[in-house]
Amino acid sequence: MANRLLYLLRHGEAAEDDSLTELGRRQARLTAARLAEVSFAAVHHSTATRAVQTVKVLAEVLHDVPRYPSDLLRECVPSIPGHQYLTPAQAGFFTGLSPQVLADEGPGQAAAALARYAGTSAADRRELVVTHGNLIRHFVAAALGAPSHAWLNLADYNCGLTVILYRPERPSVVVVYNDVGHLPPELRGTEFPAELRV
Repeated sequence: MANRLLYLLRHGEAAEDDSLTELGRRQARLTAARLAEVSFAAVHHSTATRAVQTVKVLAEVLHDVPRYPSDLLRECVPSIPGHQYLTPAQAGFFTGLSPQVLADEGPGQAAAALARYAGTSAADRRELVVTHGNLIRHFVAAALGAPSHAWLNLADYNCGLTVILYRPERPSVVVVYNDVGHLPPELRGTEFPAELRV
């Protein structure tokens, strides 16, 4: 077994129809420039339009890297936290979810995504995963050995970059979380209110 560096990237900013906005395309182009020198073995991505369009922009620079779409990487609710861990706004969100999502759909998908993309590999490799905020936060919480509800306590920006190192017989390491140094201030956290932008 060998090391795996898993680069997790949240898609660019999207409109209500799920397509990238002009800001989202700018975020993706700047991210492509940031990743241009990384030798990826593969790009895995969500089948959601906003992720697919982000990958198309990245492919202009990473054109020789094979791409693999997967429904496992679509947005989901990774776990259903107990009410004691929820703010009133979060409790309202969970109340609005369907029984199917609450019972199995999201947690099952998140567990399958971790089983498929996390962990060591047969040879040293770097892989890029273009996905969604909840799933990225779930990967980070799992890598840290945090409780399953900890994904709720993280925030990540569009085109924020997270890198996790998986090593044989050693704990995983969160190398970078939500790095947006490749984006100018006006493109950081555009999906959040001003008080959550840094």
